[in-house]
Amino acid sequence: MSKIKKECYQYLGNRGVYQSIKRCAKYNNMWFIVFSDYPDDVEISFITYCYECYDEIPTSVMKWNKSFYQSIKDKIDLEKKLKEAA
Repeated sequence: MSKIKKECYQYLGNRGVYQSIKRCAKYNNMWFIVFSDYPDDVEISFITYCYECYDEIPTSVMKWNKSFYQSIKDKIDLEKKLKEAA
């Protein structure tokens, strides 16, 4: 098992024990996780004391590189600012 998957399983805690991870990546303060049971969705989670899915995107549009991770983070940050301003 790769180092990043081990770290992801530790982050997930009990959820990681029951669901296997197909693919994952960590960027800045975010996790991008594809669970084997749900291979069509990438779950996006902000790193906190416990796992909580913030958003999902289809795996078909996911690009596993830093520039894509940053574009997702920028989009989420903008959405948060717009909600706060409303």
